[in-house]
Amino acid sequence: MLVWTPFLSVCEPLPGSVFLAPESLPYRLHELPPPHRAVKVVGGCAAAYGVLGWLHARGRHADLVPPHAVPPALPHARYRLWEPNPFLQAIVEHNPPPHPSPLAIDLGCGSGREAVYLADRGYRVVAVDRLLEALERGRRLQACYAPDSMSIVWVWHNLETAPWHPPEPPHLVGLFFLFSRGLVLQAWEWLAPNGWLLMEAFTAVHSQRCGRPASPARLASQEAVQNLLPTEAIRHLSADWRENGRHTLRLWAVKPPPSR
Repeated sequence: MLVWTPFLSVCEPLPGSVFLAPESLPYRLHELPPPHRAVKVVGGCAAAYGVLGWLHARGRHADLVPPHAVPPALPHARYRLWEPNPFLQAIVEHNPPPHPSPLAIDLGCGSGREAVYLADRGYRVVAVDRLLEALERGRRLQACYAPDSMSIVWVWHNLETAPWHPPEPPHLVGLFFLFSRGLVLQAWEWLAPNGWLLMEAFTAVHSQRCGRPASPARLASQEAVQNLLPTEAIRHLSADWRENGRHTLRLWAVKPPPSR
């Protein structure tokens, strides 16, 4: 069972915290919390002060805490600093799947945080990305944090240059920060009846404020999404500034069963 914690131990493994050796941090940034989350660096050695300064120099919020500040570890828990997409997490944790071991497809999976989270929740996962190094980070993430979870199939594929199809109709398709109208339509076509499409994408408001993404094709709007999907299928659709400082559009749509 994966449990989130803000406590980072760099001196030695400590129950209830995540241990990352100081020299490994530059290569394991995807295992840290989002930048707007504070890290509590557990003191006890000189290396802790160095890591605190290293985090501050990179714009991270971090505090030094004594070892006794770490709460007792929960039985059978594996702790993580990193977070999956918060919208995905909110939907999955408040809406149980219709049957055991449903199939989830993570399109543009990146470093694998969403894929590993879903596997830990009991999903069979197929994770797709065009970057081999991203898939390798995902494999290591699962091996480190969820070795006993459902196995993940890691697929090297560029979804925008060649067609790809899942092995069976999935219950869930995640499309996080890889928006295109074509991918939304493909994902919707793949879904099993009562399957979920979960999406988060940047908006024009974010692009105007922050200068990215540069391509207008990557920007989602409520009007565009409403034109792609049946109105009655949309359970949640919102565009707003989020806690992480991004202006995004979030969508949860449920594919209706075929009419008799």
